[in-house]
Amino acid sequence: MTFIAFRGKQGMSSDRGHCMQEPALVTLAEHPAFAQSATILDRLYETYDFLLECVAPDILPVDSAGRRISRDTALEPTVRHELDEALRRIRDPRACTAEIASLAYGPLLGEKLATEEECAGVRQTVELPGHRVHLLTDPALPAEVHRAFEALFRRHLSAGAGADTLTGLTAERTATLRAAVELMLATAPDLCTGLLRHARYVIAVDGPDAFDSASTREIPGAAFVAVRCMQTPERLAEALVHECVHLRLYDLQATRSVFAPAYDTATAPTVAPEWHRTSQVSRWPVDRALAAAHVYVHLCAWFEQRAHDSGNPDLGQSAETASFRATSLLDKVARHAEECLGPAGRDFLHWLTEVHRTRSGPPARVHERVTS
Repeated sequence: MTFIAFRGKQGMSSDRGHCMQEPALVTLAEHPAFAQSATILDRLYETYDFLLECVAPDILPVDSAGRRISRDTALEPTVRHELDEALRRIRDPRACTAEIASLAYGPLLGEKLATEEECAGVRQTVELPGHRVHLLTDPALPAEVHRAFEALFRRHLSAGAGADTLTGLTAERTATLRAAVELMLATAPDLCTGLLRHARYVIAVDGPDAFDSASTREIPGAAFVAVRCMQTPERLAEALVHECVHLRLYDLQATRSVFAPAYDTATAPTVAPEWHRTSQVSRWPVDRALAAAHVYVHLCAWFEQRAHDSGNPDLGQSAETASFRATSLLDKVARHAEECLGPAGRDFLHWLTEVHRTRSGPPARVHERVTS
């Protein structure tokens, strides 16, 4: 397996980037509840720590700082998966406690993927302004935590053992990754600095049926990208923006009432994206439609900025396509907002819609009421 751990600083000055950023890029980095990564991740960590305090005070005692789990450990994808499972079982105290006990006494707690360089044999550090990117480049790490990570991939994202596989980063792919992150930070410094904080790992995937890129709430903080999308920094940067936007929404959902309490993706109302009419999956549940709209709003602003910076008309066309899809999906989700979204979800939808509508005008300063 190949893991790339991102550690960055929020609030990087945009003076390093282009003088004229698309207004939407600026606004998408600003909202204190829906966009600022520090706020979202702080709230997420505090939720995990409070969960342990309430449910398992004897299993995980407090440390010298009064915490029951370190921030780095709590936000590790394999550990987060188990904590999220415990949160889902919160209404059944016995099951919730058993989940936490399994985590506490198992191999995951205390083991960190990014610190097992002795297992990988190769460790590189990519230094970027405001970022330190750690690379572990061995594709077959033997540690139990890595096997657990691969098991999550097989269970939740893989098309099958013969269809795709986690693979390593060659020196060429590593250089492309470095260039892609530099492009992200040059194009939208504040936005991308925040987005990258939601990605603990970027994992390379290969195989005949490998997707272009993917992420899932079941493996929080992990963005999977096919090696064919690592041919150029531009394509890889687009994939990283796409998946990091998803990761931000997953983190937001963990502590905000984005969806109504009774919402179930299996029985939810569906919408029909115009561009998926001939697809095998021609209708999407509301949660998928909202997640896609969230991405398309970001991609529209991203492509508009890239078109401005590069003068490439094809990027302008990509921006128009993303804009149409964002507008369509936002409208469709709005029709189901009252029944499907929670208070924070309705505020989120309103904010996202306003950002998209004003992307060609002055920066929108939308600070809506946010209800947990």
